[in-house]
Amino acid sequence: MKRYLSTQQNQLGQKIGLSIENHVSARSIAGDLNGQYVNLIDIAGGVSDQALSQMWTCVSTEPNDGCWTYLPYSAPQSQDVIKDALHNSFNFKDSIHFLIEVDGEVQGWIALLNPRLEHGAIEIGNVYFSHKMKKSKASTEAIFLLLQQCFKQGFRRVEWKCDDFNALSKAAALRFGFQYEGLFRQDRIVKGRNRNTAWFSILDEEWSALEQVYQQWLSPENFDEQGFQKQRLSDFMID
Repeated sequence: MKRYLSTQQNQLGQKIGLSIENHVSARSIAGDLNGQYVNLIDIAGGVSDQALSQMWTCVSTEPNDGCWTYLPYSAPQSQDVIKDALHNSFNFKDSIHFLIEVDGEVQGWIALLNPRLEHGAIEIGNVYFSHKMKKSKASTEAIFLLLQQCFKQGFRRVEWKCDDFNALSKAAALRFGFQYEGLFRQDRIVKGRNRNTAWFSILDEEWSALEQVYQQWLSPENFDEQGFQKQRLSDFMID
């Protein structure tokens, strides 16, 4: 039985959740995270003019306006707008934002949202993988680095949430190893529209096996000379 499903009885004979012995709150996350194919640059350390310029190049040449549909903001219309958005963490309170650097060029951004340190829960969100990095090993490693760091810092649960109409985001969550938990109906209003939110998560007890899956997929031996994967991430997963 999965640990999160384990139960015990209280003195009244009622079924309750398993006691969490010697629980310590998760630790805050800060600083850059470096991988084989991608670096995540914590914007709390400042954003260089070069990084802003590279980010604007990605945004201004984005061929698919649909990538902004389900984000809570529209496509930035200038480099200054991007600068202000990063300075204000895109109006996400208590978030940790990272620029995604691939081969020395910033090609997207991603964040850790809604940290609940005392409960050991946090969310990966505000994901912008530009057209330069979509469906790449860089995007997968960006998720891996965040997951790895979250569980190293004592989080028990990492969440992924998206508009229920965002089919690409839901497919990505499943590919990255998140498990679907359910639909929060009329969860919020975004851009003047109702949003039903799909919830996904990965738990600490699942991470050990999943970490090995990511490491196998990210191995240089899994890619050919053109950089194409030989096996999919799901090929390494055990049901």
